Amino acid sequence: MSLQREWRTMKFRKEEFDVLFHFYKCKDTGEQFEDEAFAELNYNQLMNQYRTKYGMPFRDQIVSIREKYHLSARKMSEILGLGINSYRLYESGEIPSQSNASLIQLTNNPLDFRNIVEYSREIDQQYKDKIFDRIDNS
Repeated sequence: MSLQREWRTMKFRKEEFDVLFHFYKCKDTGEQFEDEAFAELNYNQLMNQYRTKYGMPFRDQIVSIREKYHLSARKMSEILGLGINSYRLYESGEIPSQSNASLIQLTNNPLDFRNIVEYSREIDQQYKDKIFDRIDNS
């Protein structure tokens, strides 16, 4: 086996991106394969290019925004009107739709987040006031 790298075009959401593809090649048979680590590396390159092209938030950014306001993932998902499972997937690295990505990015700005909280129908006024205090102190 030998480690190989070559530029390959990969597709994601009907778009093509060039990634430096990592794989092993058998010297005897010429068979190519990826182990789990290379599969993840190749996939992450593809996802990162897509995120960069469309200005999508990365996993760490999504978590950081939520933590800035000292909220649980469940509360953030309720405020945004997203399902908890979807939101947790975004925090785990899944790429959100463009509209959900924009909504998440808006929350980074305290003034925009204040408006989003105000319009939320999922939380009561007492909890909203608590969040407003966190926004004011962030």
